[in-house]
Amino acid sequence: MKSLDKTKKIVSPWWRWPLEVLYPDKKFDGQLQNPGSEEVFDFDSVMASVNPIAAIATDIAYYPLNDSRELFAIFVSGLGQREKESSRRSRRYAVTLETGIANMNNASFLKQNPIIGFINRYLDWINATLDYLGLSGSPIIENAASLITYAVNNSITLNLSGDSLGTILLARAIRRAKRKFIYAHTSIFDLTAQRIEEQKWEQRTSNLINVFAFGNGYKKWVKGPNYIMVYIQGDPLAEKFGITPRIAIKQKRDDIKFLIFPRLFPKGSFEAHNMMFTTELLRQTFKKNQIGVGDFARLHKKLNSNTLEIATPEEVSWPSDMKDYTWNPDSLKSIPFE
Repeated sequence: MKSLDKTKKIVSPWWRWPLEVLYPDKKFDGQLQNPGSEEVFDFDSVMASVNPIAAIATDIAYYPLNDSRELFAIFVSGLGQREKESSRRSRRYAVTLETGIANMNNASFLKQNPIIGFINRYLDWINATLDYLGLSGSPIIENAASLITYAVNNSITLNLSGDSLGTILLARAIRRAKRKFIYAHTSIFDLTAQRIEEQKWEQRTSNLINVFAFGNGYKKWVKGPNYIMVYIQGDPLAEKFGITPRIAIKQKRDDIKFLIFPRLFPKGSFEAHNMMFTTELLRQTFKKNQIGVGDFARLHKKLNSNTLEIATPEEVSWPSDMKDYTWNPDSLKSIPFE
């Protein structure tokens, strides 16, 4: 499908038109996309369907060949990926872990032919910093919160996944969904009722909402959903800005589980933040524990029981095309290819 055809399917509010003219990828911000066909779906139109989550599972999620189509996650990518690149990496994610993926696009300020290339390269980073500080918003926050609210109110399981900046946006979306849930059943002045509704929220989301965060870059995850934080040791974003095991213990956050792989890259290398390497380690972890690749339910049970054996880089059969997903070609020198 041509990019021009994609944009026609998205109905943007008028106040976003100038932004989308200047930065075309922003047209897809917060919209849903099938990473396989790269077809884009207007979020509001999907939410207007009889069962939005079923519609996403059937019509939007991309499933690898011969997949059972029993599980899918809504995925929010990191920064600096226009919708085509985001789909390419999501396909790799889906195939590696044998799971369904539906993208919620995290649009980029990057342009093919920027007028001022030096400035354009840094706009995503500036915006990500503002997102981290809560000083800017993204359509993803409101849209993901709407999906979470729908799932909780209708007792439907919802799997969410994010990478890097995507984890920040998901964390803020979950927080907003929690506020929506509480204030839909009580007033802002009734503190007793709010505490009761908060307990209901935590109970319901613990049964319905699952979050798988790659290279998490945020600390303020609200209680309720089931969280798995996965990253490679030395990931600068996860270790400096995310919630770590030490912080989780201090905050008594038993709801957050960690899957941290041994160091693969030299200290200070940003390649440790590249989830394309993390997914390969995760695939090998499934195999090492004799769990079917993509069986996240059993993976979570083993994490809960502290019986999960984590794969090491030496145990991974690294694909020969890793160079196509590497940010710094020199990083391949750290990979123990057979």
